[in-house]
Amino acid sequence: MPVNERGSLPTALFAGFAVSAIGGPLALAAAYLPDAVGGPAVSSMGVTVLAGALLFSAPLLIWWRYSEEVASSGGLYAFVERAAGRRIALVQGTVWTVSYFLYLPFTVTYLVYDQLPESFPAITHHQAAYELGIPIAVSAVMVLAERLAFVLMAIVAAVQVVLTVVLAWVVWHHLGGDASAFGVHDPSSDARGAGNVALLFTCAGLPLFLGGEVAGGGRQVRRTIVWAVVLVAVLLLAVAVPMAALGGSQLAALEVPGYTLVKAYEGDGLAAVIAAGAGASVMAVIVAEYIALTRLMRAMLGVSVRQSARVIAVLFVAGDAISLVNPERAYSYALTPSLVALYVSQAIVYLAYLR
Repeated sequence: MPVNERGSLPTALFAGFAVSAIGGPLALAAAYLPDAVGGPAVSSMGVTVLAGALLFSAPLLIWWRYSEEVASSGGLYAFVERAAGRRIALVQGTVWTVSYFLYLPFTVTYLVYDQLPESFPAITHHQAAYELGIPIAVSAVMVLAERLAFVLMAIVAAVQVVLTVVLAWVVWHHLGGDASAFGVHDPSSDARGAGNVALLFTCAGLPLFLGGEVAGGGRQVRRTIVWAVVLVAVLLLAVAVPMAALGGSQLAALEVPGYTLVKAYEGDGLAAVIAAGAGASVMAVIVAEYIALTRLMRAMLGVSVRQSARVIAVLFVAGDAISLVNPERAYSYALTPSLVALYVSQAIVYLAYLR
């Protein structure tokens, strides 16, 4: 029998969560996209982003089909449980949890020690305070006022969309758009770049863990996630096409390319807004991961959302405190095992689908 729970989370808040969870769009466009595409493929950014989005349609279709049968707080774990049984689902859920328990604190480290100093150098005098202050603030909201987190994510999502449109307008205005962006200039590099772009959308699976809380159930979950992915893909494509004119430059090596370009073309003021928005975009992803973890712990272990939030808070703050020992290396040390665990957990979902 289908497991389709229905909740009371308004569609607008769920849509904001979905858009923010995919990167979010401003962080992807301003910071991650050129690096994901790779230097040799920058001149083909149009076709690379388009191909990457189309590649991601395969896992998206699998999630869509799963959601026809299961819409609950278990998310991907519940999909595997339905398809392959509880034992395999526990393996999948455990591996997924390891991935995000690593990624959660060390994303803060990346934000504080890599991304923000590029745009706001003064932060280097207070990095330790931010490294601990951010997880404490996020945890406080999650433990004491979770609904506020959903409202803030919806607001950040709307602002991100507007600022990504502004970024796209700036680069189009100064660089223009050319059909050559959709040409294949280096097949191997372009293919690798398309695969990396597809991986940028992986966090689109986070909204699935709210399947049991959304007004409208599985049908609304499916619609919202698809439209969120389409929206983000269109925004990335709008930024990528003009950026392709910078092929051969060091664009992919910049920490926040969008900030650097806006600063060069429009000045410090607008560039600072883009940089701050990209930082808020990363923060929204952190909150989305936190929320998804609380739902998974409830589904796997029967622990209440509030109790889960408290456990995650302790581990979150402890992880960032540990990273202060060597923050420059903490993110790089955690990134590889986190990504490996994430891809393994996703592979289990897709293999279980074959059943």
